[in-house]
Amino acid sequence: MRVGPEGEVPPHHPNCFGCGPDNPAGLGLQMRVDGEGIRANLTLDARHEGAPGLAHGGVVAAVFDDLFGGMLVVLEAPAVTANLNVDFRSPVPLGEPLVLRASNTGADGRKLMFGATLEADGRLLAEATAVFVRVDLAHFKGTRAPIPEAWRRWGTAPRPPMHGSAQARDRA
Repeated sequence: MRVGPEGEVPPHHPNCFGCGPDNPAGLGLQMRVDGEGIRANLTLDARHEGAPGLAHGGVVAAVFDDLFGGMLVVLEAPAVTANLNVDFRSPVPLGEPLVLRASNTGADGRKLMFGATLEADGRLLAEATAVFVRVDLAHFKGTRAPIPEAWRRWGTAPRPPMHGSAQARDRA
Protein backbone atom coordinates (compact mmCIF):
# COMPACT_ATOMS: atom_id res chain seq x y z
CA MET A 1 0.00 0.00 0.00
CA ARG A 2 1.90 2.99 -1.29
CA VAL A 3 1.06 6.58 -2.08
CA GLY A 4 0.21 6.82 -5.78
CA PRO A 5 2.21 8.80 -8.34
CA GLU A 6 -0.14 11.79 -8.06
CA GLY A 7 -0.08 11.69 -4.25
CA GLU A 8 -3.29 9.66 -3.89
CA VAL A 9 -3.52 7.80 -0.58
CA PRO A 10 -4.92 4.29 -1.10
CA PRO A 11 -7.74 2.98 1.09
CA HIS A 12 -6.70 1.23 4.33
CA HIS A 13 -8.53 -1.85 3.05
CA PRO A 14 -11.44 -2.36 0.61
CA ASN A 15 -14.15 -2.56 3.29
CA CYS A 16 -13.00 0.37 5.45
CA PHE A 17 -16.01 2.44 6.60
CA GLY A 18 -14.25 5.72 5.86
CA CYS A 19 -12.33 5.12 2.65
CA GLY A 20 -13.07 1.59 1.45
CA PRO A 21 -14.45 1.50 -2.09
CA ASP A 22 -16.22 -1.84 -1.47
CA ASN A 23 -18.22 -0.68 1.57
CA PRO A 24 -21.72 0.34 0.41
CA ALA A 25 -22.35 2.09 3.75
CA GLY A 26 -18.98 3.84 3.69
CA LEU A 27 -18.14 7.51 3.44
CA GLY A 28 -16.08 7.23 0.25
CA LEU A 29 -13.28 9.41 1.60
CA GLN A 30 -10.54 9.91 -0.99
CA MET A 31 -7.29 11.37 0.31
CA ARG A 32 -4.12 12.70 -1.26
CA VAL A 33 -0.80 14.02 -0.02
CA ASP A 34 -0.87 17.81 0.19
CA GLY A 35 2.19 19.70 1.39
CA GLU A 36 3.18 18.35 4.80
CA GLY A 37 -0.03 16.41 5.32
CA ILE A 38 -3.02 15.04 3.49
CA ARG A 39 -6.21 16.55 2.11
CA ALA A 40 -9.63 15.13 1.30
CA ASN A 41 -12.80 16.54 -0.23
CA LEU A 42 -16.13 15.16 0.90
CA THR A 43 -19.82 15.97 0.68
CA LEU A 44 -22.03 14.42 3.33
CA ASP A 45 -25.65 13.57 2.53
CA ALA A 46 -28.91 12.49 4.19
CA ARG A 47 -27.34 9.15 5.24
CA HIS A 48 -25.09 11.17 7.58
CA GLU A 49 -27.78 13.39 9.09
CA GLY A 50 -28.09 14.12 12.80
CA ALA A 51 -30.17 17.25 13.33
CA PRO A 52 -32.19 18.29 10.26
CA GLY A 53 -29.85 19.33 7.46
CA LEU A 54 -26.72 18.82 9.58
CA ALA A 55 -24.13 16.08 9.85
CA HIS A 56 -24.25 13.77 12.85
CA GLY A 57 -21.36 14.54 15.20
CA GLY A 58 -20.36 10.89 15.30
CA VAL A 59 -20.03 10.86 11.52
CA VAL A 60 -17.78 13.92 11.67
CA ALA A 61 -15.64 12.16 14.29
CA ALA A 62 -15.48 9.06 12.06
CA VAL A 63 -14.34 11.22 9.13
CA PHE A 64 -11.50 12.63 11.22
CA ASP A 65 -10.55 9.17 12.51
CA ASP A 66 -10.31 7.87 8.96
CA LEU A 67 -8.40 10.93 7.79
CA PHE A 68 -5.83 10.22 10.50
CA GLY A 69 -5.81 6.62 9.28
CA GLY A 70 -4.75 8.02 5.91
CA MET A 71 -1.76 9.57 7.64
CA LEU A 72 -0.87 6.09 8.94
CA VAL A 73 -0.96 4.77 5.36
CA VAL A 74 1.43 7.51 4.23
CA LEU A 75 3.73 6.84 7.19
CA GLU A 76 3.35 3.05 6.75
CA ALA A 77 2.72 2.79 10.47
CA PRO A 78 0.34 0.16 11.83
CA ALA A 79 -1.36 1.91 14.74
CA VAL A 80 -4.71 2.23 16.50
CA THR A 81 -6.66 5.20 17.82
CA ALA A 82 -5.91 5.86 21.48
CA ASN A 83 -7.54 9.29 21.75
CA LEU A 84 -9.67 11.34 19.36
CA ASN A 85 -10.83 14.83 20.29
CA VAL A 86 -13.16 16.87 18.07
CA ASP A 87 -13.91 20.55 18.65
CA PHE A 88 -17.02 21.61 16.74
CA ARG A 89 -16.81 25.29 15.80
CA SER A 90 -19.97 25.47 13.69
CA PRO A 91 -22.62 23.01 12.48
CA VAL A 92 -21.46 20.82 9.58
CA PRO A 93 -24.01 21.15 6.76
CA LEU A 94 -25.14 18.34 4.50
CA GLY A 95 -24.81 18.75 0.74
CA GLU A 96 -21.92 21.24 0.84
CA PRO A 97 -18.39 20.41 -0.31
CA LEU A 98 -16.12 19.94 2.69
CA VAL A 99 -12.33 20.18 2.75
CA LEU A 100 -10.36 18.20 5.32
CA ARG A 101 -6.67 18.56 6.06
CA ALA A 102 -4.53 16.51 8.44
CA SER A 103 -0.91 16.64 9.50
CA ASN A 104 1.50 14.83 11.78
CA THR A 105 2.07 17.02 14.85
CA GLY A 106 4.51 14.84 16.78
CA ALA A 107 5.73 11.49 17.98
CA ASP A 108 6.74 10.15 21.36
CA GLY A 109 7.87 6.53 21.48
CA ARG A 110 4.99 4.43 20.13
CA LYS A 111 2.63 7.44 20.10
CA LEU A 112 1.87 9.39 16.92
CA MET A 113 0.04 12.71 17.22
CA PHE A 114 -2.08 14.28 14.50
CA GLY A 115 -4.16 17.40 13.97
CA ALA A 116 -6.85 18.17 11.39
CA THR A 117 -9.38 20.73 10.24
CA LEU A 118 -12.71 20.54 8.43
CA GLU A 119 -13.85 23.55 6.39
CA ALA A 120 -16.70 24.51 4.08
CA ASP A 121 -16.27 27.49 1.74
CA GLY A 122 -13.28 28.67 3.78
CA ARG A 123 -15.17 28.52 7.11
CA LEU A 124 -13.62 26.42 9.88
CA LEU A 125 -16.33 24.02 11.06
CA ALA A 126 -14.38 21.56 13.21
CA GLU A 127 -10.89 20.73 14.40
CA ALA A 128 -9.56 17.44 15.70
CA THR A 129 -6.52 16.06 17.42
CA ALA A 130 -5.63 12.43 17.90
CA VAL A 131 -3.09 10.14 19.47
CA PHE A 132 -2.49 6.81 17.77
CA VAL A 133 -0.38 4.03 19.27
CA ARG A 134 1.85 1.91 17.05
CA VAL A 135 1.11 -1.80 17.16
CA ASP A 136 2.56 -4.91 15.62
CA LEU A 137 0.53 -6.44 12.80
CA ALA A 138 -0.17 -9.38 15.12
CA HIS A 139 -2.58 -7.03 16.91
CA PHE A 140 -4.98 -7.35 13.96
CA LYS A 141 -4.64 -11.12 13.51
CA GLY A 142 -6.92 -11.76 16.50
CA THR A 143 -9.87 -10.46 14.49
CA ARG A 144 -9.53 -13.38 12.06
CA ALA A 145 -10.15 -10.94 9.19
CA PRO A 146 -7.50 -11.03 6.48
CA ILE A 147 -4.73 -8.48 6.83
CA PRO A 148 -4.21 -6.55 3.59
CA GLU A 149 -1.12 -7.86 1.80
CA ALA A 150 0.28 -4.35 1.47
CA TRP A 151 0.31 -3.95 5.27
CA ARG A 152 2.81 -6.80 5.51
CA ARG A 153 5.44 -4.54 3.95
CA TRP A 154 5.01 -1.91 6.62
CA GLY A 155 7.85 -1.67 9.10
CA THR A 156 7.28 -1.50 12.82
CA ALA A 157 10.23 0.83 13.46
CA PRO A 158 9.32 4.50 13.86
CA ARG A 159 9.41 6.45 10.62
CA PRO A 160 10.32 10.13 10.47
CA PRO A 161 7.49 12.68 10.35
CA MET A 162 6.17 13.51 6.91
CA HIS A 163 7.72 16.71 5.56
CA GLY A 164 6.24 17.66 2.21
CA SER A 165 4.61 15.65 -0.50
CA ALA A 166 7.78 14.99 -2.50
CA GLN A 167 9.47 13.28 0.43
CA ALA A 168 6.35 11.32 1.23
CA ARG A 169 6.18 10.07 -2.35
CA ASP A 170 9.91 9.29 -2.31
CA ARG A 171 9.34 7.01 0.70
CA ALA A 172 6.49 5.26 -1.10
